[in-house]
Formats: sequence, C-alpha cells, structure tokens
Amino acid sequence: MELRPMRSWIHHSRGKVLRQAGAGRKALPDLHEDMLTRQGFEGRDAHLYRRNEPTNWKRVEENADNLDFDGRVLEPTDLTDADGGPLRLFHNPDVSIWVSRRSANMTYSARNADGDELYFVHEGTGTFYTEFGPIPYEPGDYVLVPKGTTYRIRPAGPVNYFLIVESVEELGFADIGPLGRRAPFDPALLYVPTPELDELGDGRNEDGEWPVRIKTLGEYTSAFYDFDPIDVEGWKGDLFPFKINIRDYRPIMSDRMHIMPSASAMFATPSFMVGALLPRPLESAADAEPFPPYHRNMDYDELSFFHRGTALSLEIAPASISVIPRGLHHGLPHAIMENIRKKKIDRTDMEMIFVDTVRALIPTPEVQAARRWEHYSQVRQETPGDGQ
Repeated sequence: MELRPMRSWIHHSRGKVLRQAGAGRKALPDLHEDMLTRQGFEGRDAHLYRRNEPTNWKRVEENADNLDFDGRVLEPTDLTDADGGPLRLFHNPDVSIWVSRRSANMTYSARNADGDELYFVHEGTGTFYTEFGPIPYEPGDYVLVPKGTTYRIRPAGPVNYFLIVESVEELGFADIGPLGRRAPFDPALLYVPTPELDELGDGRNEDGEWPVRIKTLGEYTSAFYDFDPIDVEGWKGDLFPFKINIRDYRPIMSDRMHIMPSASAMFATPSFMVGALLPRPLESAADAEPFPPYHRNMDYDELSFFHRGTALSLEIAPASISVIPRGLHHGLPHAIMENIRKKKIDRTDMEMIFVDTVRALIPTPEVQAARRWEHYSQVRQETPGDGQ
C-alpha cells in the first residue's frame, strides 16, 4: 500500500461552529455553513458559519455569475452534414469540451494527434468503428479513444448526442485509493474491441477515396487512400480504446456523512477530472446532511452536463450545461434543504457528468449564444419557502 504524505491535524475553532463539520447543521439553525477549500476538496479548508446565505446575491456582474447553457439548441455541423464535425464549447490549454450530434455515418475517418478523446453518450446508439475493432455505444457509455487512434462513428439512427472531453495529457482512471481492485467498478467490465473488418464501405468521400482527417495543433488536414485505412486484423499491447457505462460505476457512500463529489471522479489527469453524480440513497443518520454545505472552489472551474433524472424532484432539461467559475459560491438553498427534510426524500435519481478543471474554462461564442441568462435567479425565486 502506498503511503501518502501526512495531512495537517492542527485545526482551530473560533466562535460558533459545528462539532462535526458537514453534519448536524440543525444545531446552528440561524447560521449557514460555508466551505472555503483548496485543491477541490483535498487541500486545506475552512468552514465558516454565516448569518446569510452566500448564494443569495442581489446581482452579479456578467463574468462572475454561474453560467447556464441549453445544450439542446447547440448545432454542430455533423447534425446536418455527414462530412461535418463536433462543435467546441469550452477550452483551456489542457482540455477542450465539445458536442457532437452526428446523424449519419462519417464520410471520413478521424485521427486526433492533439490528445485523447473521451466521449460520453447522452443519446443514440451505434458503433465506433476503430482500427482496434468496433465498439457499440448506447446512452450512458464513456468511450475513450486514445490519441492517434483512427476511427469513425456509425449511428444506428439520426438522433445522437455526445459530450466530448479532449485531453492534451494522457487520460487515465482517477486514483481510487484503498478501496480495492473491484471498487467502485470492476475493470473486467471494460469493453475492449476485437478487430472485425466488414464490407459496409462507409468512410468514403464523393470521389470514392477514404480520407483520414487528422487534427494537429488545432487544425485539420487529410490523408487520402484508395482502400479503407481501418484494415487491422489483429493487435496487442496496453494502449487501446474501450468503453464503460455509468451504470457499472457504484457510487461511494456513507450513511453518516456526505462524501464529497470529487470521490465520484472516474477519469483524471493532473489538470482536470471527469466523473458522474449518480442515483443513490441519501444519508439516513439523524444528524447527516445529504449534500455539501455552501462552497466556493478556489482552484477548479466546475462544468456539469445533465444527462437525465431530476435534481431532487426539480425538473432540469436534459443536455443542460452549467459552469461554476472558481471563487463563486454555490450550493442548495436553505429552503430546499428544509423541504428535503420535511418530505423525507430518501433517494436522488440524478445522473450528471462533471468536469473540474485546474485552469479556467474559456467559453466559445457558439456556446455563449446558447446561454440562459435568467436560469439561476429564476430557480432562487421559484424555490418553495420553508412553510410550503
């Protein structure tokens, strides 16, 4: 077992505080718990107990607000053109976030020389036809395509939606610590392809050539073949594409204390992490709180993609995308927390993908056009009061 560096065990308490941070908030009914943290939830932290909800701002300037986008109105060129491609939404030097809505077989094969590509399948079924072999896809799949892999996508129907995370660094699994080799998912569940050539004949342009569209340094160029470049009959090694579905990931839970979202990370590099908040029973201990206190993340931007389910019975449109910039408070309003207790909700059915990035995410003009300006203020206004 790897020994980790000793963390600081010297903590101070001043004034009115909870005996156990993140639990038993009813002991301070007139105060609101607020976390100030470094390195997400893994570095040093402070819990402050405030008179007022820190998210209840009167107004914020445009660049400081939570960013909320309607992913259903985004239209990458592959939505209507088989020769088209994905649409870039956010980027920084380490990672780019894209959306693809491919409706027909690709007229080319793709090869990304800039980085790994992690596809999350929000809608649709079909096949990633790779030089390692075919990978069938369905909603909830993560499909990891390593840098340099030649592939093309064959949708089974016209309705498809992919969230794509492109990583400059090699993308691996997040450190799961001392949970064992089979938790929170069994590596044997990975779908690893076997070479399988077929005669479908797709991937060709109007001239009957097989183009390979290569992305390098953010630009695209093509090499053209008179034969299908996906012609592999065998492979061996420890570098390969694969898929795994979020249903095969078993969330880490505790009955007495809420486990912070970073424990649900599945993929990671030193620059960002990707994970999912999935259906689970809520903590049931008498003093347990089912969600984190108010929080301002000082070292990560937090992107969320809503796949399906509800947010504690609050309807959220599928494919909604939000970005919470570092330094801005977020968390469930006090009124919602009170209603959870009164209604005795014992389970959440939310399925939401998150991408937390060390460097700030820069939105593109295309995603800015899909921004919903009033979403967060409307949610605060429409939240039922304590007496309802």
